[in-house]
Amino acid sequence: MKHKKLRLEELQRLSVEAFRQQPKRKLCVVLDNIRSGHNVGAIFRTADAFLLEKVYLCGISPVPPHKEIR
Repeated sequence: MKHKKLRLEELQRLSVEAFRQQPKRKLCVVLDNIRSGHNVGAIFRTADAFLLEKVYLCGISPVPPHKEIR
């Protein structure tokens, strides 16, 4: 099997508006004692990219708005 790099048009990505209207997956992430705001921010962005329904923060975890969570 030969692999090739796809052009942007070949990726079949949704538009921003179509992505926003996609239903959220009935899946949540629980973060317990994640002390790094950078890691919390990365998990929020990943959850958003995978259309996860919720992110729960508990323990010693920074919460938005926070300078390290962008």
